[in-house]
Amino acid sequence: MQRRATTNVPQGVPTLRHRGYSAGCRVRTPRTTSILALVAFFALGFVAVSAQTDSSSCVVCHTQLGGDYAAVVQRFSNDIHGKNGLSCHNCHGGDPTSDDVDISMNKAKGFLGAPAAQAIPEFCGRCHSNPGFIQRYNPSLPTDQLDKYWTSDHGRQIKAGNTKVAQCVSCHSVHDIRSVKDPLAPVYPLNVPQTCAHCHSNKEIMASAKIPTDQYDKYKSSVHGIALLVKGDLGAPACNSCHGNHAAVPPGFSSIGRVCYQCHLVEGERFTLSPHKPAFDALQVEECVFCHSQHDIQHPTDQELGVGQDALCVECHDKGDKGYEAAALMSREIDSLRVKYETALALLDDAERKGVEVSEALFSLRDVRTGLVNARALIHAFNPDTVTTAVTQAMVLANQVQQEGVQAVAEVKHRRSGYYIFTIITIVLVLVLYAWTRATDRGPIEK
Repeated sequence: MQRRATTNVPQGVPTLRHRGYSAGCRVRTPRTTSILALVAFFALGFVAVSAQTDSSSCVVCHTQLGGDYAAVVQRFSNDIHGKNGLSCHNCHGGDPTSDDVDISMNKAKGFLGAPAAQAIPEFCGRCHSNPGFIQRYNPSLPTDQLDKYWTSDHGRQIKAGNTKVAQCVSCHSVHDIRSVKDPLAPVYPLNVPQTCAHCHSNKEIMASAKIPTDQYDKYKSSVHGIALLVKGDLGAPACNSCHGNHAAVPPGFSSIGRVCYQCHLVEGERFTLSPHKPAFDALQVEECVFCHSQHDIQHPTDQELGVGQDALCVECHDKGDKGYEAAALMSREIDSLRVKYETALALLDDAERKGVEVSEALFSLRDVRTGLVNARALIHAFNPDTVTTAVTQAMVLANQVQQEGVQAVAEVKHRRSGYYIFTIITIVLVLVLYAWTRATDRGPIEK
């Protein structure tokens, strides 16, 4: 609703104050009667969402005003607040029972209107920081979001007067706020990267913060981005997985490892006990990021280990030092197990395609692969002995599976040889039978 003023109501347009209309709303004329009736029909459909909106003059007047005013009413029909029985006055105050604009939008009755960007966090926090209020609707919803927000970079910036900083409605939308479980919500896992990119890919907005704007493009091509956005893996990390939600901050060199360890637990435990951990801390080097990059993280390869052309280890270790030799040894161990695994897999796949039953061997091969994955994770301890032990254990099973693969392929050859022999014998028998039949048809030979 708009406050009654000559700037809101064109001259010559009559207004009504009787029941069902608020001051400042246009009079229905014969020309507009059918249109307003249709609008009222859709408004009633929205009003049925909640008992509290049944008598709301906000809904009636905004619907009649049309345009952006009516659009707010339509959007609110999908809003989680509306679905939980809340209405306009629960956020904006005022008196929703009066059709008089001077009463319904009276500040003395708590009318607040649309808050400024800097005021939105506290505006939403009136309810979302109130445990007693939230428990009536969703007891599992945390009530510390506002406190966390003020500790975030966004919160600190908005307190400093920067209005181009994300606040509640920047991420959750406004008037059509949906549950985080709703696939259409901006904060649904699949949508989070695009929601963050709305600001973080905007060069104008990021200019004052001196933040690069290519993170989203890098993320889309990363192993994490492909898992989430292409494969639809909701467990894959998005922006908030690493940076946080309401308390979003960029992780520094001392905390970034802990962020990665949330998912990569084994690697984190090994690295923490490795000789690299104190060295990285002393140099204030970001662990994990130094080798794996940041937003454009790619799937690691075995070639990145060791002393080859694509190895990362040689960026710090020179030929002859202890780290160089350790990297070379670990690389050889991993390569030997990988080659054994790939060889066994090729043999079993070939035999299976040709009809040999190898399901049990393939099942055992999965354990070999698990051993290979474990050995790769142990690299982060940077202890060649640990890697060698893991590879040796997995290699025992790998040799067994490979032998089963060799036997399966030999069985294929044996079956093929038997098929050839059977075919030749069958052909000979057919020829003999054919010759005998011909001889019988000619009758006895005359002397």
